[in-house]
Order: sequence, then C-alpha cells, then structure tokens
Amino acid sequence: MIGKQDIIEGLEEVWEAWEGFGSNLSEDEWMTLSRCPGWTVKDNLAHIVGTENMLAGNPAPKNSPEGEHIKNPIGEANEKWVESFRSLPGTEVLKAFGEITSERLDVLRHLTEEEFANVGWTPAGEAPYGRFMQIRIYDSWLHLQDCREPLGRAGDEDGKSAEISVQEVVEAIGYIVGKRGKAPQGSRIEILLTGPIERTLSIQVNEKAQLVAHFEEEPTVSLILTSTDFLALTGGRSSASQYVNDGRLIIEGAQELGEQISENLAFTV
Repeated sequence: MIGKQDIIEGLEEVWEAWEGFGSNLSEDEWMTLSRCPGWTVKDNLAHIVGTENMLAGNPAPKNSPEGEHIKNPIGEANEKWVESFRSLPGTEVLKAFGEITSERLDVLRHLTEEEFANVGWTPAGEAPYGRFMQIRIYDSWLHLQDCREPLGRAGDEDGKSAEISVQEVVEAIGYIVGKRGKAPQGSRIEILLTGPIERTLSIQVNEKAQLVAHFEEEPTVSLILTSTDFLALTGGRSSASQYVNDGRLIIEGAQELGEQISENLAFTV
C-alpha cells in the first residue's frame, strides 16, 4: 500500500488541479456533458464533494434521484449528493469543494500511521483506510479527465496523482485480465504504457492471472497505449475498438485475444 505522506501529497495535487481547472470555467462549460453518462462537468465535481462529505460523517441528502445511469446502490448513494448540488451554479459547487477538501486534508494529516492502517469498508472490499484514500485519488483524477476531454482541455496526465491512479488499476490487473478479459491458461499478456506514466505490465496466466517481473518467453499479445487512455479504458469511459481504429491502442501478437482483453478492461462499478 502507498504510504500516508504520498497519499496526502497525491490528494493535494489532484484537488489543486480541480481548483485550477474549475476556476477557469464558464457556467456553460460547467453544464457540458462529461464522459460519465448522465453527468455534467459540475455533476462530477459534486460527486467528489459528496463523497468527501460522506467520509467526513455528514448525513446524506434526503432525496430520491432517478436516471438510467444509476446502476447499483453505490451509484444511487452518489446520485443523492450530486442531485443536492444541481440547482447551484458551478462556482458554488467549486466553493463547497474547496471547503470540504481543506477539511478532509486537515483530518488526514492528523491521522496516525496506525489509523491509516485500520481495516474497514472500501469500494474495493475490506482494506486499510489508506487504500480507501488511494481510491479517492484515482476517483478524483479520473473524474477530472472525464471533464477535461469533452472540453478539449487536456492536462494533469502526469504527476503523483496520475502515478497513484495507474497503481490503483495495476493492483487489480490480474482480475481485469484473468476474470474480465478471460485470458486463457498459459497466455502472457503485456500492457505497455508509453507515457506520460511509463509502465510495462507483464501478466502471466497460469492457475490465475498474475503480474510478474518479466516473461521467460515472448508475450502472447501486447497492448500498447498511453497511461491516460489505459485509465479511460479500465474506467469504462471509452470503447477499445474506437481506440484501435484511431491508432491510440495498438495490438501486437494474437489479435483476437488482444481485442477480447481490451474490450473487457473496464473494472469500476
């Protein structure tokens, strides 16, 4: 698990990035549809505000949100917070974001290492509290990209928060390739991230799919793409076939297996 200081620095970085991004938006831009179905740019930030309020122990709004994009209980809980901010302008949501994230960072700075290690509920199952905060970095970073892309304002694709976001996906890569992608026994899947975060992920499938240091033989298939596009695909934000068609995803080796895995990279709820 990533250490407390790195977690705090990652949250500081990504939340500062949100502040800088949001402070330059017009109200029309706040209302632009994001990569998340049913959510505008403002809704994405409202979701982050809501989650941090939940973690601060504040009661959830009493409303009954509806929408085809609500797929599960977590989605319904998220939507209650998002709906509670919908009548406010983007500048007010940004103000609420600044207040709650400042409060949350102060709390986190005062937690002991033991408190960071306490095991409890997280979106990834029972895990240390620090792992939950790692997920908060990933969630905040991915939702920022969900808003940057439709507005044509690329940015924040590297740095500590991006590195931690990649690591969050790497921790689930065996499940993604083995269970979701159904990679067959004996296959060797290489995922090459070309930047801004450069990583080579080597996944060996024996009794189960596992990340290994390197292969003894050539990979069965290689998927080559940027770290930003990798996080979009594993977050279920885009279609792998679209990325193949426009050259953002290159498959080398067993094409059919590469297509099968790449179309099933999404693992978030």
